[in-house]
Amino acid sequence: MTATQEMPLTLPPVAVTVDTAEPQTRRARKKQRTREQIYAAAMRLFGRGGFDGVTVEQICEAADVARGTFFRHFPTKAALLVEFNRTIAAEFAAAQPERDGDAWGDFRALVCLLVDRWLEQADVMHAMLRAFLSSPEAMLAARVEGRDLSQLLEEIVERGQASGEFRTSIDARLVAAVFLSGSTAILAGSVFRPGERRPDEIREQMLELVLHGLAAHPDARPGPGANPSPGENA
Repeated sequence: MTATQEMPLTLPPVAVTVDTAEPQTRRARKKQRTREQIYAAAMRLFGRGGFDGVTVEQICEAADVARGTFFRHFPTKAALLVEFNRTIAAEFAAAQPERDGDAWGDFRALVCLLVDRWLEQADVMHAMLRAFLSSPEAMLAARVEGRDLSQLLEEIVERGQASGEFRTSIDARLVAAVFLSGSTAILAGSVFRPGERRPDEIREQMLELVLHGLAAHPDARPGPGANPSPGENA
C-alpha cells in the first residue's frame, strides 16, 4: 500500500509560479480508478469462485494490471476490504451529497446501506473479513488508508451533536470506533450463530445499541416496537 516514491524535479530559479495542484489531483484520480478497477474485478471473481478460490494472479489478469500494481494498492488480498468500506462511504455520499438534514436518519441510512451491500455477497465478505482480521498487513492498510467510512460516521455524529440530536459528552471518534468494531464482530460471525438472528433483526439491534446511547433525551427516539415508560433510561 506504500506509494511509489518519485525523484523530486529540480527546476531552475526562474520567476514563474508552477501550479502543481491539478497534476496531483489527476494522479489521485488515476490511483483511485486503478483501485476501483482491481476491486471490481476481484469481486466479480469472488462471486464465481469464492474468496479463497481466487488468486491475486487471477485478479490481476481480470483487472488487466501487473502484479506489482496490485500490491502497490493492496498489500494482501484481504486488504480489498478497505476498498469495500471506501465504496460504501462513496455511495452514501453520492446519494446524499448535501447531508444537511436529520443526522439520526443519516446514521440509520448508512447502517442499512452497509448491511445491504454486505449481504449481497455474504459468504465472500465473511471469508474476506476473516482473512483481514488475521492479516497484520491488511490491518495496517486499514489504519493508514481506510478512514473513509469512520470519517463519514464521525461527521454524521458531530452534526447530530451540533443539532442536539445526539449527546455531546461522547467523542464522535469513539462512537465510530465502537460501532465499526462491534459491526466487525457481528459480521464476522463471532456474536450470533448462523441463522440465530435475521439480518434485519441484527441491524436493528446495532442501531438500538448505538443510537439510544447517543440520544440527547432517553425517550427522544424510541426504537421500532419500543414503548419506554416515563423516566426509563435508554
